[in-house]
Amino acid sequence: MDNDAADAASYEAVRRALASSTPAGVHAANVFLERRSMVTARYADSRVVDMAVGRRSGSCARWVAADRSWYRALDGADPDVVAAHVRGDETVLRRGGTESTTDSLVEAVEGLDTLLAGIDHAARDHDPRVQQVLVDAEWQEQYVVSVRLEGTGVERRHLRYLTIRVVAREGDRIVTGFYTPASSDPAGLLDPIEIGEEAARRAVTSLAGRPVPMRHMPVVVGPGRGMVLVHEACCHPLEGDEISRGSVYAGRLGDRIAAPGVSIVDDPLVLGGAGSYQWDDEGTTASPTAMVQDGVLTSYLTDCATAAQLGVRSSGNGRRESFRDVPIPRMSNTCVRPGAQDPKDIIASTKFGLYAQHVGGGEVVESTGDFVFRVHSGFLIEDGKLTDPIQETTVQGNGVDVLLGIDAVGNDVRLGAAKCGKFNQLVPVGVQGPTLRIGSLLVGGTGA
Repeated sequence: MDNDAADAASYEAVRRALASSTPAGVHAANVFLERRSMVTARYADSRVVDMAVGRRSGSCARWVAADRSWYRALDGADPDVVAAHVRGDETVLRRGGTESTTDSLVEAVEGLDTLLAGIDHAARDHDPRVQQVLVDAEWQEQYVVSVRLEGTGVERRHLRYLTIRVVAREGDRIVTGFYTPASSDPAGLLDPIEIGEEAARRAVTSLAGRPVPMRHMPVVVGPGRGMVLVHEACCHPLEGDEISRGSVYAGRLGDRIAAPGVSIVDDPLVLGGAGSYQWDDEGTTASPTAMVQDGVLTSYLTDCATAAQLGVRSSGNGRRESFRDVPIPRMSNTCVRPGAQDPKDIIASTKFGLYAQHVGGGEVVESTGDFVFRVHSGFLIEDGKLTDPIQETTVQGNGVDVLLGIDAVGNDVRLGAAKCGKFNQLVPVGVQGPTLRIGSLLVGGTGA
């Protein structure tokens, strides 16, 4: 028996308690348990200026019926204590329990300090105009147990997430370059030289930034992080709770909602994806869900509750920020499948437009799909060539129009990362995809 199977067996008492306490009429019941180790650090002025190390553990039992749901949360993840709590034993709060810890947290702290120093050195060595390197780092190790009536799943999740801002100055002009590398693969390497140089390059390039004319124009979205635009503007309306509330895509399965050649998959199994997992936070086995296939709407993203409302099986997208939160339908890794076009040809066939490399935060109206996003790094496209870098600007449009307006899909694919907020729950997500061209968006700016 492997370690995960042995661990699952140790939670059999929790599964039996869940079965004995589940009333008739309940269509989904599970217990979510987690033990999480965390390291957060801020790096500035070539040193670590703040660091926090912590551990937390807890559990939440939840039952979902057609007309209601209820749950019991507990600080602590000891199997015997959790089993008693699930049964409603009030004395459980006065009982103890053994919590396991890990020494890998110490190793994470040591390795993190070395990584951050390497990023700082690489960015400063890239160009003397680099004035400051600011890095916010988040390292997490999460041991998750998902207990359902049908069985128990055990998973070890990892996350390494960096938010990097490099400040560059030339004369009176000061700009900031943004970069957010991340990985959920504990064996994957984060190269400090590559990361530092890329963040510095974005900042230094922006020093020559040119104002963008305020007008409608084609927008070529870069691979990887650029897919944040598709994730936010186009795919949130495909989540089950939005469908139940009357999303623009409600009742439209089988309809064409995107241009031919556009396929979008939510895939929680992407190696290294910031939103990857083997089971969702309700214990449903993870698998890719094709939301859009060759332009046709084929599926919504659901958790147990919204799946029951819509009369379908859960797609395995019930996610929560922690055991204290109720799971809701969330994307994992939003993947736009590659097309057949060379990215160079996409740019070459664009007379005038914007190339958006790093798409940042913004606002989306879920019910309509209207959005506005910031573009931190990018270039003008003139006569089929990338020319001047741009000053930070915005793009505005509508998610429905974006999907229908994609007229070119590249054959390059990159993986990016972001943090996604919904109903006061913040979770990491992956964004993966190729170069895309959207026929027309309103680009905001101060240029003529």
